Amino acid sequence: MNIKLIFLGSLLIFFGQIAAQETTTLLGKKVESIQVIDFESMPHDTISEGITRQWFHGAKGQMAYFHLKKGAHIPMHKHPNEQITYILKGKVKINTIDKGKRKTYIISAGQVIVFPENVSHEFFALENTLDLDVHVPVRQDWLTNELPAYLKKSK
Repeated sequence: MNIKLIFLGSLLIFFGQIAAQETTTLLGKKVESIQVIDFESMPHDTISEGITRQWFHGAKGQMAYFHLKKGAHIPMHKHPNEQITYILKGKVKINTIDKGKRKTYIISAGQVIVFPENVSHEFFALENTLDLDVHVPVRQDWLTNELPAYLKKSK
């Protein structure tokens, strides 16, 4: 079976469970029923000249598309959220620091990498890339109208 379908199906089940909860926050609004979102037509937040994102959140998790132009860089950062990254198109180089050890990964279309909470990581787009990220719990630093400091340094 196609890994993309399995992964996306799992995400839909996960977010379907979140959306079906009695009270859920979705796109900053309180909802009390299942919501359907046209993720593909959501507006793009411009992070830098080479990076845009589309994202939404439920009560317990969030999803984001990062559109990365070749050469784009998301600086080293960490957060108290588990992050699951699925590269839908393209290729990235990811540097990590985990328990004091540096490691580099090359992740290509069709591959997934999972970051435990508080593991430092940075991304370099080796090709034009579409990256689907899932964070659990919701990234509190994304809920304000201001970009987190590390994203302000992106190029």
